[in-house]
Amino acid sequence: MKVSVIGWELPPAFAGGLGIHTINLYSILSRMIDIDLYVPYSEKLFDKYPFNVKKISVYKYRSNYEFSSLKNTFMDEILYYNSRVIDEFDPKNVDLIHAHDWITYPAGIHLREKYGIPLIVTVHSTEFDRSGNFFPQKSIMNIESAGIKKADKVIAVSNLTKRTIIENYHADPGKINVIYNGIDSSFINNPSRSYEKTNKILYFGRITTQKGPKFFLEAAYKSLKINKNIKFVMAGTGDQLNEIKILSKRYGIYKNFYFPGFVPEELAMWYYRNADAFILPAVSEPFGMSVIEAMSAGTPVIISKTTGVGESLLNVLSADFWDTDLISNYILNLVEYKSLRSVLGSNGQMEAKLFTWDKTAMKTLEVYRSLCRRL
Repeated sequence: MKVSVIGWELPPAFAGGLGIHTINLYSILSRMIDIDLYVPYSEKLFDKYPFNVKKISVYKYRSNYEFSSLKNTFMDEILYYNSRVIDEFDPKNVDLIHAHDWITYPAGIHLREKYGIPLIVTVHSTEFDRSGNFFPQKSIMNIESAGIKKADKVIAVSNLTKRTIIENYHADPGKINVIYNGIDSSFINNPSRSYEKTNKILYFGRITTQKGPKFFLEAAYKSLKINKNIKFVMAGTGDQLNEIKILSKRYGIYKNFYFPGFVPEELAMWYYRNADAFILPAVSEPFGMSVIEAMSAGTPVIISKTTGVGESLLNVLSADFWDTDLISNYILNLVEYKSLRSVLGSNGQMEAKLFTWDKTAMKTLEVYRSLCRRL
């Protein structure tokens, strides 16, 4: 079996979870099937990968394929890339095409129609998620809708995402497969940790509407009214970072906040293991890889009920993202009681071991086989 994958990120040239998903999933699948991975060219890319990488230049290129009337720079770059993938696509012996997220759907749709090769799309997130359900961009939704409709199979990263694409994109439930993400083995094998109090509460990820940073700030404000010794760490960057800093000063809690900015992967575990709790109060999070990473560190986790991975977890504390009173109560109790930190953290660490990329790869292979029996 040969699968042509249309991707957008590949480590070390990547910006987020999509790149991590890509390299882990296809490093495993390439042991069993042939993989051609199309990604935008970057000087940061390695010379060799376990799979065949086709580096697509997107510079100084004018699209021949008009998929959208949008003229902004980011959309132009996406459309150029899709048109370049179409031009450089090699259909020889290709059994399946797999497109990841809306930024690759236009090429996937075009190639399916041109060559008659079955198309699989993975929905890592939707415009409803990214916008926090606040003014989603219609043009992006149209691309997502077309990819979901034209695909022969759809992979959703959680049942929450499956419901979203059924309700908002009128997807056929019968062609949707839910496959959870995994985490790297380096996280899985963490030793047990000490549960001595650190007085630190961690937010780790993009500081943008979708992830709920303002609710983290509000919960911090309420917690500090009762316990002024707690320190709140907001690790990451995003379009709301400056606003959060301004608000923390307005609330008079800036001195209790630490903003380290972007944290490289090799330092992530230190941040997880040196916090009394990790919080993700996301407005809409399709999966939430950072939740499993924090749990693998043995750190207690507080998540919103609209965090996809939470649907399969037992050892977490959950709340509505807007219920900052309850989130604050969770924070205060986790800081106060070592036994609560220990039970929730150690049980969560065991539960995190269930989320492996091997499991993700095997379930993805099952979807491939449902469309192509040639292995």
